Amino acid sequence: MARLPQNLLWGAGALLVGALIAGIAALFTLSSHGDSAVGPGQVQPGTVAAAPAPPRGAIVLGQEVGTRAVALAVQPKALTATVLAPSGDPAGGLEVSFRMAGSSRRAQPCGLGCYTASITQRPSRVEVVLPNGSASFRIPRTTRPGAAIVARAGRVFRGLRSLVYVESLRSGPTGGLVTTWKLGAPDKVAYQIHGGAAAVIIGTRRWDQAKPGAKWVESQSTALQVPAPTWGSDVIDPNVLGSSTVNGRAVWMVSFATPSVPAWFRAWIDKRTYRTLQLRMTAAAHFMFHRYTQFNGRLKIAPP
Repeated sequence: MARLPQNLLWGAGALLVGALIAGIAALFTLSSHGDSAVGPGQVQPGTVAAAPAPPRGAIVLGQEVGTRAVALAVQPKALTATVLAPSGDPAGGLEVSFRMAGSSRRAQPCGLGCYTASITQRPSRVEVVLPNGSASFRIPRTTRPGAAIVARAGRVFRGLRSLVYVESLRSGPTGGLVTTWKLGAPDKVAYQIHGGAAAVIIGTRRWDQAKPGAKWVESQSTALQVPAPTWGSDVIDPNVLGSSTVNGRAVWMVSFATPSVPAWFRAWIDKRTYRTLQLRMTAAAHFMFHRYTQFNGRLKIAPP
């Protein structure tokens, strides 16, 4: 079985930015029992060149094309695509085009991993075509600002006593890890990779189990502050894309980006409680989906 690369753990951990960023990054030095989808050359924070931040005021959407992260920013008169390699570096020098309404428009470079083309009106669908694949984006006819909704959802996150969620994390079309996380305010964390490693963190103490049935190993840890919003604080371009339901709950679908990672998010936020019920993230070699399953329930997070 493959050892889980430490830098995948940046994806499962340090992408939990905000209050979690330092502690979770320290947490993830472990091995898993099971094949990892993430190869040894993955992105690590601060080690790669930066792509331009998305244009302010745009609708921002993210997808994956193979092992590349592809984001689209839609403005009234322009389309801008950002392409990131699995290493985290901006993917420059590509032939990129935008296909819409039966026509194709060649994109021009606009910076590292950045490609743009002018438009005369907002299309209903855009396909970003790369040399070895494409990503299709549906563009809502209308949107409205979502900053207040995202800000309130963040406050609700920080106000929770406890939270349980299931995370699916991949770096390409196949494989990946599924992990159940349990967070108890103010500083308790437990996770279990399905079929793999597990850990418990309480304050500055931590216990790791390399695989099911293995001995637990105690060590020191960075104290965590949980729960906290997965997306951190540097949100730009939040837009309400529309409404939907999740498990019978009415939700707003909101998209936004965090340029410091960089990452692109879509959140399904409960209209009544402002709890985030689902979250999708696209970043370099980190394609992640969260299902939040229990809020403020009774959790037992104790030394193993």
